[in-house]
Amino acid sequence: MCGVLPVTAQEIPTLRGYRLGASFQEARANRLPCQQIETRLRCDRPDSVWLFFEHDTLTGIVVNFPFRPVTAQARWFAVSDSLIALHGEPDSVTVKSDILGAGAVMTILKAHWVHLTAAQPWGSTYTIIEGSIIGGKRANSFATFDISACFWPDQAPLCAKALKRTRSAPEH
Repeated sequence: MCGVLPVTAQEIPTLRGYRLGASFQEARANRLPCQQIETRLRCDRPDSVWLFFEHDTLTGIVVNFPFRPVTAQARWFAVSDSLIALHGEPDSVTVKSDILGAGAVMTILKAHWVHLTAAQPWGSTYTIIEGSIIGGKRANSFATFDISACFWPDQAPLCAKALKRTRSAPEH
């Protein structure tokens, strides 16, 4: 599924040929169009892949899949077996629908694989966003798959918790 390699314990994952933790230079991102988004630098590849860097380090890889005339649930069931074969059972799969007005409905389905520990400080998310009209027969959706890693406690609250959880007290 989407160029993901199976991950063994404590092996930093790769996606579409990029390894989390690689430097900006190692990822050859200097030739890509990049923009600052909050604290991260996002570099866009021509094959619908976004690379996210913090402190010159690749901390996130997102693969974007195009719109298709299919519901979020149908799209999930089309890929779930492949994702489960690669990553194991997801920690959670959630669906949330919101009425946007004028009969438009947005549905977001998310599957999470987030077993953050100091030994394995990364997680994955498969997200599908569907738009449809109440009572309509057509739905369109797009999807993303991302892998993100925690390398520093100050990256995010979950990173601080995961990296702190298994670290022992400093030796004197």
